[in-house]
Amino acid sequence: MKVLVVDDEKLKRMTLRDDLRESGYDVIAVESPLIGLQLLQQEAYDVLVTDLRMPKMHGIDFLKNVKKEYPHITVIVMTAYASVETAVEALRFGAYNYIKKPFSSDVLIAMLEKLKALKGKTPLEKTSSSVEASVRNHESSLYHTLIGKSQQIQEIFDQIPKIASADSNVMIYGEEGTGKSLLAKTIHLQSSRKHEPYVSLNCYGLNADAVDLELFGDDSRQGKLQLSTDGTLFIANVDTIPISLQAKLLAALENLSLAVQSEEEPIAIDVRIISTSRENLRERSRSGEFLEDLYYQLNVIPLYLPPLRERKGDIPMLINHFIDIFSSTQPIRIQPEAVRVLTEYSWPGNVSELENIIERLVAVNKGTDITAEEIPIEYKLPTSQKFDDTPSLTSFHEIIKTTERELIAWAMRKTKGNKTQAARLLSMKPSTFRDTLAKHIQHIVLDD
Repeated sequence: MKVLVVDDEKLKRMTLRDDLRESGYDVIAVESPLIGLQLLQQEAYDVLVTDLRMPKMHGIDFLKNVKKEYPHITVIVMTAYASVETAVEALRFGAYNYIKKPFSSDVLIAMLEKLKALKGKTPLEKTSSSVEASVRNHESSLYHTLIGKSQQIQEIFDQIPKIASADSNVMIYGEEGTGKSLLAKTIHLQSSRKHEPYVSLNCYGLNADAVDLELFGDDSRQGKLQLSTDGTLFIANVDTIPISLQAKLLAALENLSLAVQSEEEPIAIDVRIISTSRENLRERSRSGEFLEDLYYQLNVIPLYLPPLRERKGDIPMLINHFIDIFSSTQPIRIQPEAVRVLTEYSWPGNVSELENIIERLVAVNKGTDITAEEIPIEYKLPTSQKFDDTPSLTSFHEIIKTTERELIAWAMRKTKGNKTQAARLLSMKPSTFRDTLAKHIQHIVLDD
C-alpha cells in the first residue's frame, strides 16, 4: 500500500514516515499540500494522510482538490483542532476517517490495517467504490450527529438547503446535546458565506461584562461581531444575554455597524446570526425578559431540534454510526439486546450522552460484540416520571412500588452505579439496598 503523508509539522511527519515504513508501507512524507499535489500528478497513491491546519492551503481545500482529481484515493485527516465541526467538514468532502492529534503511529497503522482487511486481496483502486459509498452515507445523513430516519429529522434535512440560501437569521430551539451547534455549522457550510468566517460564542454562564467584551470587543481587541463580518456568527444560548446588552446588540444589527472608540466612523458589519435557545423567546419577550425587537431580528427562521427521546427510532442508527467512528482500529458489533436497552433509556443528555457512552463501550471492548451486560447499570434503570397531573397508576401498592423503583434508580444515577454509595445516599443498609435493586432489576449482576 502506497501512502502519502502531508503535514507541516516536521517531527510528526518524519515520525509517521519512519514508523509506517517499518510496518511495511511505501511512504512519502512532504510538508505542504502544494508539494503533495505535484507528487499526485506524478504517481499513484492508495492513501493520503493529511493535516487540516497548514499554511498556504487549508487541509479541507486540499482534500476537495484531491477527491476531485483523484477520487480513488482514500483520505485520512489528522488535526489538533479536531471537533465535531472539523470532522464533519472533512467527512463531507470525502475523507474516509479522521484522527485527533496527538496520536501514536500505532493508531494510524491500525486504521491502515483495517483498510487492508476491508479490501481483502483486491487492489485498493478497484474497491474504492465501497469507501466512497461510506462517504456518501455520511453525507446523506448530514455528516455526524444529525443522523436519523425519523420524520422530524428528515424534515430538517429537507429545509437546510433552502434555509442556507435564504441568508436570513436563524433561531434553533432545543435541549442541550441535540446537535444545535452542528446544525448551525451545516447551514453555514451550505450557504453563500461558506468561505467566510464562522465565529462562535456561547453566552451561557457569562456575565454582562464578558458578553459585552466577546460581542463588541474594546480598543485592544475586536469583538466577534466584527470578526464574523461577511460570514456567520453563531450565538449559543442567546436567551442568557443580559437584557442590559440586548439593546446594544439590536442597535448593531439594525444599523449594520459598530461604534468603536478608536475609530472616528462606525465600522460596517455584514453578518448572519444563527442563535440557539433552550427557552421560548416569544414568551420571554412578552414577559419583558427579552427585547421583542431583538426577538424578531433573530427569530426570522425558527427551527426545532427534538430531543432524542422523541425520536427513538433513530437511536440504533446513531449507535452504529458512533461505533463505526470510535472502532477505527478494529471492527466491533453490538448485540440486539444491548441496542434494545439503549433504545429504552430516556437520554436526558440527548445525542451527546449517547455518543459518550458508545465511546466508553468501544474503548473498554476487547474485540468482541458489545453486550447488554457491558452497559452501565444507570442506563438500565427507569427514569423519574411525574404523576401529578395524569396518574396512570390505580392502586396504592403500585404507586409505592413505582416510587421505590424511581428512588433506587435516582440513587444509582447519582452515584454512577456504586451500590454502596447509593445505599448510603438513601440511608439504607447495603444488603437491603441490594435486595431492593434485585427486586426491580433481576438480570443485573450485583457484585461490586
